[in-house]
Amino acid sequence: MTYSAKYTDATSIYTKTGLTASQVDLTTNDSQIISEAEAELEMLVGRKFTGAIAVTEYFSPKGKDVIGNFSTSIQLKNFPIQSITSFTTVDIDGDAVDTYDTLSAAEITAGTFESEDYWMEAFEDPLTNLPAPTGKVTLKEDSFPEGTNSIKVSYTYGYSSVPAVVKELATCLAGIRQWVTFMGGQYNRVNSYNLPEKSFNKGDFYQRAKQNIEMLREEADRLIDMIGRKSRVLAFSTGSVR
Repeated sequence: MTYSAKYTDATSIYTKTGLTASQVDLTTNDSQIISEAEAELEMLVGRKFTGAIAVTEYFSPKGKDVIGNFSTSIQLKNFPIQSITSFTTVDIDGDAVDTYDTLSAAEITAGTFESEDYWMEAFEDPLTNLPAPTGKVTLKEDSFPEGTNSIKVSYTYGYSSVPAVVKELATCLAGIRQWVTFMGGQYNRVNSYNLPEKSFNKGDFYQRAKQNIEMLREEADRLIDMIGRKSRVLAFSTGSVR
């Protein structure tokens, strides 16, 4: 089965590395170079950058705070939010108790970040320089009573087109893999690869490969920092009533 690239393409990679299809063919035998590079990208930053990725999340509100108020906000795990397709509180059987407004992709694209029931926090997305919802949702008048998995939100997130910085990172990661493959080396991840000490049939390509791989690695590290590295968080949960 032919892999359908999400973030980069063979032409961009050839241009980046200076290698050709006769040296490493990214469209046939070595097409997994692109798929593995894109999977590595998502692993490194902990995000996906395609559009309209559908997700359903459940939330467990805590009890009243120190001044006696229930919570009014939830934080969706993914961003930027493209639409809110369903937003309800549910009982122990999963049946809807309260139903809140939805927000369509067209509304959010037009800059509508609130409904009659809630506000959505927005920020200037550094990948697009455009306002976008962060995933924080705050009720205007209502609050969430304590419960376990008692809030259900279905939404979509992502980008209508791949941000340029993401395409460039995918191209760099695939470019490193292309050079390592051409030289007969082994690749594990962006900072872990090896080349044969001597590659007689490659001639002067050895030093050129090392220099190009190092430049691509440095550029990839810079781009990862721009996008944001995947955070490592230890999560702890406690029981609550529903």
